Formats: sequence, structure tokens, C-alpha cells
Amino acid sequence: MNTGQIAKSAFRGIMRNKLRSALMMIGVMVGVGALTVVTALGESTVKGVMDKIESTFSANNIFLSAGGGNRHGAARGEGPTTTLTLDDMEAIAAEVPNVDLYAPSARVGNRMVSYRGKNQEVRISGHSEAAESLYRRAERGAFLNANDIQSAARVAVIGQDAAQELFGDADHIGEQIRIASVPFQIVGVLEKGGIDIHGINRDMEIFVPVTTAMRRLENVDHITAAKIHVQDAGRMADTVGAIQRVLRGRHHLSAEQADDFSMITPVQVHAMVEENNRTLTLFLPLIAAIAILVGAMINASLMLVSVNERRPEIGLRKAVGARSKDIQAQFLIESTTMTTLAGILGL
Repeated sequence: MNTGQIAKSAFRGIMRNKLRSALMMIGVMVGVGALTVVTALGESTVKGVMDKIESTFSANNIFLSAGGGNRHGAARGEGPTTTLTLDDMEAIAAEVPNVDLYAPSARVGNRMVSYRGKNQEVRISGHSEAAESLYRRAERGAFLNANDIQSAARVAVIGQDAAQELFGDADHIGEQIRIASVPFQIVGVLEKGGIDIHGINRDMEIFVPVTTAMRRLENVDHITAAKIHVQDAGRMADTVGAIQRVLRGRHHLSAEQADDFSMITPVQVHAMVEENNRTLTLFLPLIAAIAILVGAMINASLMLVSVNERRPEIGLRKAVGARSKDIQAQFLIESTTMTTLAGILGL
């Protein structure tokens, strides 16, 4: 038999056994579909994380937070979280030449916010005027200014989802809300923040002056963290060392004591992302490959059943002169055709 005749026989065999052919194709379709979806989700997840990191943590930023650190390669300790102050930040700006901007923050957490009898739990954080450059801008109205920080003013910039929950579609610039029992006036609306890499909805958030958060909401004299912007990213390592020396000196830490603060640099952030990326790259295709293998096993099993059921046909074909390799070619064409079509449909 020539190749054309073998192919025609294979296609006739596929059409005569539509149900069996469909079952063989389903296994491959599911496997290829799973591989495609898993790969796409993995790549989009990595891209989404990288986009979020790039938008909040550029190559010129250092994230400084209160709490345990390390010293000379020692393991990270659990230091106190009350030692980072606004005075520390002013000292860093004055003594570290490469630092050109810093934005201190005081984490208040979720608080009940009320407006004309309507209550909503919203995430509250204290910021300075520099947060407009290093965190998020106001889309409408005004942002916090230096006078607000200096006077610990009771003003707030509200996230869009929080504004929708409290005010609906009404204009809310100039309206007064209560955070816990403290009244605040809305002066602006934050631009869209979306969901951050920690899964927090940044649009359900309210910014208040950092001094107001410290004195009126938390009654503390320390901040939680600060984002520091440096002029020259190429001098990042020297800048981190200089900040460390300034803070250790101000906090009177001996050489044996661990830092009571911690810093995250872009190099560390990208290293963590790459580690997660390697994990996704390894395990996601492995899961999809298992699905492909299951599909192939289903295909092989059904093909074996097909061969056993068609023994009389095979015997008749051989009796009229068909060679073994012709019959093998027919079954191979049937299997390849169904697998290829199923793969295209799965994709």
C-alpha cells in the first residue's frame, strides 16, 4: 500500500470510531490546556509581582524599618520596634550625603472610620509630604503638606475604595470623618493603588500626617518605617553602611549588639523575586507535565483497546496483502492525527 491509501484508511478508522477518538483527544486536550494555562499564569504572576515591586521600590530606594537586624553576618534578632524616630531620619538626611529624600511612616493599622452614622473598617497609616513622591499621589484634591506635618493637623487623604464605601458617589472633599474618636477633614483622594504584593487593598487606606498618627491615634514618639531615596544608586552599598553607622551611633549599640533596625535594598528585593521565580519555573511546568503524561497514558490505553478490538480487520487486511509496517503506519497516523488536533484545541 502507498502512503496515500494508508492515510485514507487511517482517517476512515477515526470516523468509524467517533466516541473512542473523542475520548483519546480529550486526554491530550486537557493536558495541553493545563500546560498552557499554568505556564501563562506563572509568567503573569511573576510579571505582576515585578511590576508591583518596580512601582513601589525603585533602584534608588532603601526601605528602613524598626525592629531586629543583623551584625557582621549574625542571625537576625528580634530587636525593639520603638527606637526609630523622626530625629533619626533628620540625622540620616543631614549626615549621609547620598540621601536626598525620605518619607517616614507610622503604621496605625485597621481602625473604624465613621461618617454620618456609616461605619467602615479602613487601614490607616501616617505619612509625610514626601510620600507624594515616594508612595502615591493625590488624584483629586490636595496631598499632605509640610504645615500639616509640623502642626499634626487632623486632615486625611482617602483611598478610592474607602471613599466609595463611606460616601458613595457624593463629592467628599472637605467632608469630616472620625477615625476612632478623632475628627479628620478629607483634603484629597489617592490615586489607584490596587492590590500590593502582600495582598493588601491599597485603595481601602487613608493617609494622615505622620505626626498626627503618632500623637493623636497611637500616642507614641516613634515611627514604624521609612522609605529613603538616594541620588546615586551606584553608591547604594556605601549609603547603606553610612545609614547603619548613623543609627547604631544614635542608638548607642555596641559592636556585639545586633541592629535594632533593618534595611531592604533593591538588590535584596530582586534576589527574593528571583528565588520565587525559580520555584515557579520549576514546579508549575512539572505539574503541567504530569497532566500531559496522564493524557498520553489515556491515549495509549485507548489505542491498545482499539488494536485489540480491530484484530479481525487487521487479519483481513494482512490476508489481502497488507504488510505489518502498513498496519503500524495506519495506527500511527490515526494516533498522530488525533493527538495533533487535540493539542491544537487544548492550546
